[in-house]
Amino acid sequence: LYSPPHFPRDISAMIDPLTSQRSLQVPVQARMVGMFDAVGNTSDDDVALPGLVTGPSLSKAVACICCPNILQSVGWCAQVNQNEKKAVLYWGKYVGMLTEPGMYCMNPWGRSLRVVSTKFNTMELKDIKVVDARGNPIIISGVVTYALRSAKCACINVEKPEHFTRLQAAVVMKQVAGRYPYSAAPGQPSLQAEGPAVSNELVGLLRQKVEVVGAEVHNFELVDLSYAPEIAQVMLVRQQAEALVEARRLLVGSAVDMTHQALGQLEAKGVVLSESARENMTSNLLAVICSHSPTTPTVQLKS
Repeated sequence: LYSPPHFPRDISAMIDPLTSQRSLQVPVQARMVGMFDAVGNTSDDDVALPGLVTGPSLSKAVACICCPNILQSVGWCAQVNQNEKKAVLYWGKYVGMLTEPGMYCMNPWGRSLRVVSTKFNTMELKDIKVVDARGNPIIISGVVTYALRSAKCACINVEKPEHFTRLQAAVVMKQVAGRYPYSAAPGQPSLQAEGPAVSNELVGLLRQKVEVVGAEVHNFELVDLSYAPEIAQVMLVRQQAEALVEARRLLVGSAVDMTHQALGQLEAKGVVLSESARENMTSNLLAVICSHSPTTPTVQLKS
């Protein structure tokens, strides 16, 4: 029968409980790797394979038959780069992951490697039309920062992990944005005022939806917010009217306070005003203060 080649003593070797074969540790591997997903679950299927993988019985048998072929020794080597994980399949069945960077010795017969990058990715969701809590169509854009942490989940559970994550992020953004109005009175929640709260809600909901793909969501921010083109002009007029009403309310309140203060100061200095004089002064001061155009004083002359 075919047996693995002998390695120098300075390279650590151990008995792999999974294959009952002598296995080379390059580098030293952990026995089990928990599936690090958004909610921190652990999956028993995510097994970190050792440095030497002989494969199932069928792969061993083929390797023994083809052992005189020196070219097959080249296929035993598999490299894992930094920030990378590989899911290992033998004859279409998942057997484990290569999680640590380094060189691995693996039986090439029936073997299939599927690579996943664990680097941080940024995904832009641009110009998504959403209906807010008041039924107004709005256009929002967002940016998602995430990273894939499980090769098994990304390669086995879903077809295209990036496309899957993008669609789920768009769904989450529509759901969360539909719970808030575009704008609201001061002190009330809205998309314009509740930026951090909306972001936290987006991250929490997206983590639940991308758990199956083994993705870790770090950030989900809204970067652009506007009304849809079909109502943008109408809503602009409405905003201008609301701003004008608020400005008028502030102006009238200030005018009343100024008039009351002026009359009080005159009386404090000994000026006696009749009731008609007080009414005339109040009317004139309010007209002057609240007017948007320059006022021209008129002096009545009596002979």
